[in-house]
Amino acid sequence: MFYPRRFCPHCGSPDLAWVRASGRAVLDSYVISHVSGPGFADEVPYVIAIVRLEEGPRMLSRLAGVAPDPAVLELDMPLLVGFEPRGEMAVPVFHPAESLRPAGDAA
Repeated sequence: MFYPRRFCPHCGSPDLAWVRASGRAVLDSYVISHVSGPGFADEVPYVIAIVRLEEGPRMLSRLAGVAPDPAVLELDMPLLVGFEPRGEMAVPVFHPAESLRPAGDAA
């Protein structure tokens, strides 16, 4: 489940465990923001995305490494996670998987 909680939202059990995710996801939905938000003052427009992790949960994130243009934002496009420093923490951002594949890799 995502977002992390203290109890299972289905049965109420506190017996939860962390699971390491693969970092692979697909684009479920997006919006292109033309209004700067905290920490994004010089980055408009940018893509706010709902991504579906390979393990099932969906999460809100930002897309990087892709133009904020509906012509290139394809639903179900494969994505990979990266982490971007923001102040004292790092936040997950997703990149198109094709942009991170080494040249000549025919996965």
